[in-house]
Amino acid sequence: MSHRPRILVLFGPTASGKTALAMEVARLLDGEIISADSRQAYRGLEIGTAAPTEADRASVPHHGVAFLEPGERYGAGRFTRECRRWIREIESRGRVPILAGGTGFFVSALTRPVFREPALDPDRRQALGDWLAGQDLQDLRRWTARLDPGVGSRLRVVDRQRAGRAIELALLTGRNLSWWQANAPPEAAPIPARTWILEIEAESHRRRIERRAEAMLDSGWPEEVQNLAAGGYGPGSPAMTSIGYRDVWRMLQGEISRAEAVAAIVGDTWQYARRQRTWLRHQPGHGAIRVRAEPADAKLPERIAADWRRITGSDTAEGRGETG
Repeated sequence: MSHRPRILVLFGPTASGKTALAMEVARLLDGEIISADSRQAYRGLEIGTAAPTEADRASVPHHGVAFLEPGERYGAGRFTRECRRWIREIESRGRVPILAGGTGFFVSALTRPVFREPALDPDRRQALGDWLAGQDLQDLRRWTARLDPGVGSRLRVVDRQRAGRAIELALLTGRNLSWWQANAPPEAAPIPARTWILEIEAESHRRRIERRAEAMLDSGWPEEVQNLAAGGYGPGSPAMTSIGYRDVWRMLQGEISRAEAVAAIVGDTWQYARRQRTWLRHQPGHGAIRVRAEPADAKLPERIAADWRRITGSDTAEGRGETG
């Protein structure tokens, strides 16, 4: 590796066990965890996004979890700016920054930086965002194809977030995303990372997703959705675009049964997980270490910690901060 890594990345698809693994590794390395998840950043969405619990965050310092209001914007650009600050602060305390999550674009934007985003008028951006939230995905994809044909040819999946970003840049700057990617300077220098990827067999992965959906419904997800609605974040709000939230809302309104809600949540989560699995097969780059999430390896946290100490030179007494 040509550069000593500054961050340890623990990456994997949803429901692969990243949170528990990151907690164990953080304890072994005296680390702090940064969430690379585009939805766990929002307050009030902790249950439905499987965010680290309050007890988890009290046990090990976390960053990027439940720190934004549901109506705020949180894309790759803002994530990288916040993340760089968190990394500097963690390093200043002599601790290890551990990036854990499943939003691939967030991780690649940090290790392979995207272009510097232009300033956008906040009022026009808000108005456009409100309009985008009310459009179905197929319409957003048609708008994206018309405004920026290159997006569809580069990406295997154009989801709501990617479509919204492409439409926003094209309409608010007069130049499409493809132009900005080709011509704008990068936002910052890449941050070298040591990356571990959790992999899981498809059938087992889907079973995990099914069990987790049931467990979240039993652990307060309906009440979470009710609280969001009471706070003004109803079914038409951006907060409700997170997987499962509109399904839980429909269940609460009596439009669908619990079994139907579970089926919809599992189906959408599995589609998202499949996109993550595809990204993880092709995008993380050279040097990523792939390990199986099942069967569970009780020694995996120790292996990761030992590898980090070795590759960063912190396996010596001096590197560990030990004195005679």
